[in-house]
Amino acid sequence: MEILLPPKQGEVENVKLDFEQLVVVGANGAGKTRFGSWIEEHNYEKVHRISAQKSLSMPSFVSTTSIEIAKEELLYGVHTNDKNWLKLYGRKNSRWNNNLNTSLLNDYEKLMVLLHSEEYERSVYYKDHGGEKPITKLDKIQQIWQSVLPHRKLEKRAGVIDIYPDGQSDKKYNGSEMSDGERCIFYLIGEVLCAPEKSIIIIDEPEMHIHVSLIKHLFDLIEAERPDCAFIYLTHSIDFAFSRQNAVKIWAKSYEDEKWDYEILSDEMPIPEQLYLEILGSRLPVIFIEGDNSSIDYEIYSQVFTDYTLKPVNSCIKVIQIAKSFNDAFEVHHIQSYGIIDRDRRDKVDINNLVSKNIWVLDVAEAENLLLLEDVVKVIANHMGKDPDKTFGVVKKNLIDFFAKEMSSQVLLFFKESLSRKCQELIDFRSHEFSDVIKEIDTKYGSIDKQAIYDEIKADFQKILDNEDYDGILRVFNLKNALIPNSKVCEETGVRNKEEYRKLLITLLKKNDANSGKLKDAIKAKIIWTTIS
Repeated sequence: MEILLPPKQGEVENVKLDFEQLVVVGANGAGKTRFGSWIEEHNYEKVHRISAQKSLSMPSFVSTTSIEIAKEELLYGVHTNDKNWLKLYGRKNSRWNNNLNTSLLNDYEKLMVLLHSEEYERSVYYKDHGGEKPITKLDKIQQIWQSVLPHRKLEKRAGVIDIYPDGQSDKKYNGSEMSDGERCIFYLIGEVLCAPEKSIIIIDEPEMHIHVSLIKHLFDLIEAERPDCAFIYLTHSIDFAFSRQNAVKIWAKSYEDEKWDYEILSDEMPIPEQLYLEILGSRLPVIFIEGDNSSIDYEIYSQVFTDYTLKPVNSCIKVIQIAKSFNDAFEVHHIQSYGIIDRDRRDKVDINNLVSKNIWVLDVAEAENLLLLEDVVKVIANHMGKDPDKTFGVVKKNLIDFFAKEMSSQVLLFFKESLSRKCQELIDFRSHEFSDVIKEIDTKYGSIDKQAIYDEIKADFQKILDNEDYDGILRVFNLKNALIPNSKVCEETGVRNKEEYRKLLITLLKKNDANSGKLKDAIKAKIIWTTIS
């Protein structure tokens, strides 16, 4: 379907766009609502728009009327015999009260009147004329609503909608008493089903009042019910924008002097679409990190790097790949991007290579080790009314003892990793003939002094142990979920368990005080962002 879009900032010509689905995504204040009302005004006969500012007051009971009157009341806000005036001016004057941008849409009762009128009319026709049993719009709403909310059942009566918990029909209550989310889902389904054939349906802030876990399924079902229509969504939700996988995406950057700065995004960027949208929309430099939105990495870094967009991308390999890809496209988006990954068992050469590519490396083996930094332990101990120095002294001794116990297995793990890197280098051969390649690989493999590699690692670990080098232990000790319990940090600080300890750290980081600053400085000091010797 083809529509007109407003001219871009600095241009005078309207933009023509052919689409089936369109998502306009941008921050609050970027002019998304005005963008939608402009589309409605300039594509008047095709558009049915559902604004973000709407009343969700569902009537407890409605009376039916004729289908024609009910349709005009819903679509135009008024019924009149002057159809030309209705189509040209009715919607703006009556539905939007002469204010397309900010008027509160208050048409839930009109929607219910149309739905019940159609239900009544089609039921009477079936009673009098027979044929196939009709499937009404209320039937379809019932089916979709119950699919999205399977724990609730919807029941129709004359002019009334009742709800009850699944399997508890004796506990019915009027639909007007539903939650905001339940009423919003009913309303959106009904509005879309009642839109004229081959409409452009604009939905402003489709995510409002609806739980994130339901929204994709809901709109998949709604769109499937109206394949004749094209959909335009105006949203600031990156997750929702990404859920419309085949939609054209527009990034609404800003709105000034009745002009929009916007960009129709390309789907040819070499990074994931959701990520691209999120970063562009933030306008901040971005740091790609390991884990997900619930990981310790994200919880800590989002408090330490408040002037960045933090984007978890699961694995360290993805951090490296996506950061490189985004940096390669700098001339397109002009946004600085970085990565942070765990040190794991990387050597200095590997670290310096990563840092040169804007991939920062933790100077502890893994993010969880940040919970055991000396300043972190002392701040938490002090907060809990414990002696910071005494508490840290016990935690340090416990961790050193645990490291001594596990040192042999840790040395072997480091040796395995080092040997793996050496073997990886074997495939970087220069010869072009197979026989020469084999000779080159054999020569390189034969030159690997495995005993020397093992001995060097063991010596480094022994030095750390002999010197009781606490920071050194955190740098090399990579044993997930084992360091916290064996250090006894929770018991010594008086915190109930590891999860509570983690939550307390995040709470203290959020406070804008001296302790918060001390914690942030300690964490930043354990991130390598320049080359090391």
